[in-house]
Amino acid sequence: MSLKIQELESSGFKRAYGGLVQEFFTGDDAPKTPFGATWMIVEPGERTQRHRHHEAETWIITQGDGIVTSGDEHHPVKQGNVVYFPPLDDHTLENTSQSDDLQFLAVYWEDLSLLESELPGTDAEPGKDSQRPVLITATPPTPNGDLHIGHLSGPYLAADIYRRFLRMRGRPAHYLCGIDDHQSYVAYRAKQLDKSPRQTADDFGAAMFETLQAANIETDAFAFPAASPYHQEMVQEFFTKLYLDDKLVAKDAPTLFCPHCDQYAFEVYVAGACPHCASGSCGNACENCGQPNDCVDLIDPKCNSCDGELEQRILRRLYFPLGQYHDQLKAYVESATMNAHLRSLCETMLAGGLPDIAISQFTDWGIPVPFAGFEGQRLYAWAEMAPGYLAATEQLASEVAGQPGWKSFWQGDPSEVVQFFGFDNGYFHAILFPALYFAYDPSIVPPSTFVMNEFYRLDGLKFSTSRQHLIWGRDLLAKTSIDMVRFYLSYSAPETEQTNFTHAEMSAILERELIDSWSPWLQELASKVHDEYGGSAPSTGLWTIDQQQFFELLTRLTRDAEAAYEAPTFSPQRATRALCELVRTTRRFAAAEAHWKGFDQRRDERRTAVALELTAAKTLAMLAAPILPDFAERLWRNLGSTSPLQLGSWRSTPEFLAAGSVVVKTETPYFPKLPGDS
Repeated sequence: MSLKIQELESSGFKRAYGGLVQEFFTGDDAPKTPFGATWMIVEPGERTQRHRHHEAETWIITQGDGIVTSGDEHHPVKQGNVVYFPPLDDHTLENTSQSDDLQFLAVYWEDLSLLESELPGTDAEPGKDSQRPVLITATPPTPNGDLHIGHLSGPYLAADIYRRFLRMRGRPAHYLCGIDDHQSYVAYRAKQLDKSPRQTADDFGAAMFETLQAANIETDAFAFPAASPYHQEMVQEFFTKLYLDDKLVAKDAPTLFCPHCDQYAFEVYVAGACPHCASGSCGNACENCGQPNDCVDLIDPKCNSCDGELEQRILRRLYFPLGQYHDQLKAYVESATMNAHLRSLCETMLAGGLPDIAISQFTDWGIPVPFAGFEGQRLYAWAEMAPGYLAATEQLASEVAGQPGWKSFWQGDPSEVVQFFGFDNGYFHAILFPALYFAYDPSIVPPSTFVMNEFYRLDGLKFSTSRQHLIWGRDLLAKTSIDMVRFYLSYSAPETEQTNFTHAEMSAILERELIDSWSPWLQELASKVHDEYGGSAPSTGLWTIDQQQFFELLTRLTRDAEAAYEAPTFSPQRATRALCELVRTTRRFAAAEAHWKGFDQRRDERRTAVALELTAAKTLAMLAAPILPDFAERLWRNLGSTSPLQLGSWRSTPEFLAAGSVVVKTETPYFPKLPGDS
């Protein structure tokens, strides 16, 4: 073995991670060490990019002074300090000197056992969860129609699943939703229906709430802005404060106008091509790329009502200068939990320069601008949503949560806000709303986690109320078991890519997984307990290696499902597949272990096998409860539990059924046959 020596070379540095980096021993002739090493220079006043990786890492500071940040911790470091980071720990290093470089040697290595110890759920214990209250929001739907299954497959069902999971973990969790009255789409739809916008919003808002209830989606507060004692007052106070604090800019700017329709064209009233991605877009925001526009910058804009040409008129309106909050937003985006698509949207906007956002529009529908000089203008409905969340939280606090007000959820510890929404709402939640909060009150803590979904399609095409290309949520729920609808929408949820609904696929999945697999297994298991143990759950006896391995696999599947329910890694798709794999794995195990039956000398191993199978059924009830609450409760009761699945019932390690528990034998399947089945 020959000695390897590498020297630092000025030409060998490259920019990465927010500094200058030179790697050691790379290439085909490099020594095969169990670690990697890099030399890094952080220039004066700069800081490394906040990042995490699956390797463990050690820094040896050789020159300079700085501040290392890991999670919420900040520590000064200097020459001679050695810093260790476990796997998946997010960290950054700032050079506090304005004249001298900060230099360090980074050594990193992969340790899978160490990595596993850092993964969610691997060290969880019953009753050990944080008691920080969690405020869960789902973006308010626009009441220009009832909810179709594209809506349900997104934030509304997802937020309900997350709330149920947190409550099972013993965490105080409150689910907040409502309707978004003042969108231009409401007034547009009202004209089609020959109704007033107010009546349209009220009628469809009530229908939406009923559809959520029909889907067993439980909100702790559902805000109707027109009926709220807080909404308009808090919204107007919010923007009045911004105006008086010079956080809003009044400027003369071009505004689109349709002379044929005699109305100003924004949002739904204008259609053209997006100035960023050239896709077809309405005004103010593009559903395809997610970026905002100012309507006048649309390519070839036309009136969406008459398809006529539009004029530009110079009018004085209010704007919010997003660019003034670039640095705060950049730091916030780095620290918040979000998926890659949303993060790439945010970083694209931050890199391209943040625009001024119109806060007022010329329309007769919405909340009036509450100060002189802007008569005849209404507040932009999407900007209204930022204080609207605060007003809805005030309602929640007064009606349900027993909290002193919205500030108890939105200002520092001990609370946490997690928001669920679709990609077309991404820029608003991750860029516009946080900036508005920064401007209004620096003590407001924006959401820590965003759970964003993609579009759900029907037979390959986007759901559309105007084209009636949709399936109304309540229609599907009226024909199919509620839990089965919730299961399939979770199974096919559009999490990181657009997914597609077809009746044929839904029927095939439900029949294969629930009707032909889960139901018969659970009925066969109850019959087995009655035939062999008189209907009482046996205790474990002797364990074989196969039984030990099955229990370890059951533990891994439990933690896989648990991770799929946690907000940073939230995935109903993964959760449903973990449930299906648990059933498949247990049925294979039961078939193999059936060979012990009838051998008296192996009755102890047989007892263990049946006890493990019952453990799997109990685990299934617990893991399925956030998605299939009615099924889970029924199974839980049939396994002998005298108390319901409730606060604190979650276990990260499978829990045995108490010996002697009475197992109910039922002839009624857990899942009914689908309409049309013989």
